[in-house]
Amino acid sequence: FPSHDSISEILALCSKQTSTKDKISVLQQNDCVPLRVILAYALDPRVEWLLPAGNPPYKPSEFLDQQGNLYRNIRKINLFVKGGDHPDMHPIKRETLFIQFLEGLDPEDAKLICSIKDKRIPYKGITANLVNNAFPGLLPDKE
Repeated sequence: FPSHDSISEILALCSKQTSTKDKISVLQQNDCVPLRVILAYALDPRVEWLLPAGNPPYKPSEFLDQQGNLYRNIRKINLFVKGGDHPDMHPIKRETLFIQFLEGLDPEDAKLICSIKDKRIPYKGITANLVNNAFPGLLPDKE
């Protein structure tokens, strides 16, 4: 796993860097499948979320040390996007599973997931251009 605890901490650290070179370096030093999934699901226009916009009514986890849960459960994110796992799932069931997913995450990671669902990254300076420079081919090229 990367050197930092959570995906949200990696993105926060990246956001604090002043140069593009340093931002790219932070992303590359923490490269892992969950980080790439989060960045792609936030910034790739081909990824379509099957959930309503806005924050669902979830209770943030009160447990400490939940930072590893997003790494362990990243595959579950496919339940919530078009073309992912269980495409025929009832929308209410999908929303219920999404709330359960969020409630099992570190609170900052849960906020991050809510943001990327609405196609936003809540950290300044993390753009499709930056991500394409850090991880060529992760996102589609802009026409």
